[in-house]
Amino acid sequence: MKRLLCLILILALAVTAAACTPKQYEIEQEAASLTAHFINVGQGDCTLFESRGEFVLIDAGEKDKGPAVLDYIKKCGANRLKYVIATHPHTDHIGGLKKVLDHVRTENFITVETDQSTRTWTQTLEAVERNNINYIDAEPGATYSFGEAEFTILAPLSDGYQGYNNYSVVTKVRCGNISFLMTGDAEKQSEKEMLNAGEDLRADVLKCGHHGSSSSSTAAFLKAVRPDYAVISCGRDNDYGHPHKETLKKLALLGCTVYRTDELGTVIAQTDGKTVTFSTDDGELETAAKETAASKGYIGNKNSRVFHLPSCDGVAKMSEKNKVYFDTREEAAQQGYTPCSKCEP
Repeated sequence: MKRLLCLILILALAVTAAACTPKQYEIEQEAASLTAHFINVGQGDCTLFESRGEFVLIDAGEKDKGPAVLDYIKKCGANRLKYVIATHPHTDHIGGLKKVLDHVRTENFITVETDQSTRTWTQTLEAVERNNINYIDAEPGATYSFGEAEFTILAPLSDGYQGYNNYSVVTKVRCGNISFLMTGDAEKQSEKEMLNAGEDLRADVLKCGHHGSSSSSTAAFLKAVRPDYAVISCGRDNDYGHPHKETLKKLALLGCTVYRTDELGTVIAQTDGKTVTFSTDDGELETAAKETAASKGYIGNKNSRVFHLPSCDGVAKMSEKNKVYFDTREEAAQQGYTPCSKCEP
């Protein structure tokens, strides 16, 4: 009888194992997932990334936002942070970090060395030491993984900047074919350095530098990033007039969908590595999934021999029989087409 029971048990286990085929396992593994929470902290920055239960926090707003940030990330299940990135030592970015570091187990802290010595920054560094958090100097080119995603540090590429904005740690976060470019308060000088260094800046989602200020998001930089979406973190009716009209106009020319925390509150982006969707605490936004930039390309006019971005007004006025499609700018140039002076593809 005991032998018979053992045989039955072995057969049952075999059937169960067969039911979980390698193909099913592969499908589960391929379903990459990343969520980005652009947390509304008023006139400041704070973003929480999560992939497969591992979390990365970039900045935490002003000091008085610390409790709200802590509450939000705990509601997201972030009882441990794999990485915390302090983009630069301005209080609207790092003021709330001390609260977080003292109450959420953090493994690594990434920032850039400056001569900043304010009480807020000193308290942040003291919290890193007090909680035995591994301190990492931001080095361009360094890549770190979390869950099924990773991020690479792109900037800063030099030092001796006037002010601290250009010291911002710029990161590119990737999940499958979808990427997010996180720019802190990086301004024109840092953007130019990244362009000159030949950095791969193309990203589906751009967190606009310096809260949408005209001191950032130059036309050349935006042309290199070519974002489908932009997120601007700023406070309602802030004293700086962020986001500036110049930045919004440049984003509109690119056909970029803009989400603002001053208008929508916390903005949440989710991706499976192929498409990205946006929502707020109140529910899904009107824009649904978009395919990645692989299908974006450029559109030329056979008569004028000019090529455009798909969002350009010139394309809307073009007849279908007059259109020619290119995958890259190089392909268009090789066939004798020149870039449109309006949309600047």
